[in-house]
Amino acid sequence: MVNLMMQPTVLNAVIALIMTIGVIVGLSYAARRFGVPQMVRQRSQGGRSASARNMVQIDRIRRLSVVELGGYRFAVLTGGRSDQILRLPAAEPEDMI
Repeated sequence: MVNLMMQPTVLNAVIALIMTIGVIVGLSYAARRFGVPQMVRQRSQGGRSASARNMVQIDRIRRLSVVELGGYRFAVLTGGRSDQILRLPAAEPEDMI
């Protein structure tokens, strides 16, 4: 009976597989660390009719945005326990950019 783990080709394949998985996990961690998913999400939403005029990071989790959609403005608080949305008064003509 031949021990398969002792053959160099099988051992090299196992080592290559472990290294490949390690590289994938490392790249995934680095992408999340540097905010790549958020950048991709923001770029993919570029064609929609809603536009975020201002965005403020309140703390590590929560973010406050002013969004304009169909002529209406909304204050949107995301993160934390729940998301909240509040309709704002109509924009003045000099406020429109």
